[in-house]
Amino acid sequence: MNVLLLGANGYMGPHVVRAIAAEHRLRITDIHSPPDEIRQRYGNHEFREVDVTDPDQVLRAAEGMDAIVNLAVVRRDPVLAFRVNTLGCLHVMRAAVRHGIRRVINTGPHFTVAGPTYEGVDFAISPDAPPHPGTGLYPLSKSLGHEICRIWAEAHEIYVQEYLFYSLQDTAQLRPGAGGVPFVVSWRDAAEAFRRGLAIELEKLPSRFEVFFILGDAPQGQFRNDKAKRILGFRPRDEVALLWRRTDDRERREP
Repeated sequence: MNVLLLGANGYMGPHVVRAIAAEHRLRITDIHSPPDEIRQRYGNHEFREVDVTDPDQVLRAAEGMDAIVNLAVVRRDPVLAFRVNTLGCLHVMRAAVRHGIRRVINTGPHFTVAGPTYEGVDFAISPDAPPHPGTGLYPLSKSLGHEICRIWAEAHEIYVQEYLFYSLQDTAQLRPGAGGVPFVVSWRDAAEAFRRGLAIELEKLPSRFEVFFILGDAPQGQFRNDKAKRILGFRPRDEVALLWRRTDDRERREP
């Protein structure tokens, strides 16, 4: 499968490239140059500079592709956040329609759906809950992009998988007792979700717009990852539960 990666040189992109490069032909794009390790290791794939805020660049980059994975994100700049997080989704969906691409994976933070209204008080939160992103720039701009993808998927023969994340960590950071937010996944487990999302038969998706929480098996159960397991076959390998595992009582009493 020919796969276009947008925003592929950020935090998530190199992990996704490692997870899917053996199975797909990649067009790895970003406004920034890729890490040297990625360019050298995956020199048999294509690299381009593409600005997701430019609809013509996205349209050209999508030519000949079978799937689009949108990893582009801006968090703090109020103008760029709207242009990348919101209008970037519009450019992706227009390019998909123009080139007959039926598979799109879009990404965002968990509070695209589960903002403070849910996060502060609720339990067993599902990715299918009505979106309450809150009032922050990042969640609002991402939630607008989320809605653009949903509307275009309903209007056209495009299957969009929306992957939502929160805390992403290296396996070395998964230390007993370290704690943290109860929505955490390792980088390699997060990347594995993309491999599975590219492999699934589109007709096996329940609808043309499906939202998934991508997280490990956190013991609190505040957020649910059962949908990703059931539909995508997502199986986290890294044990995030140990972040909240208490050390031995004797060790805790020692000075």
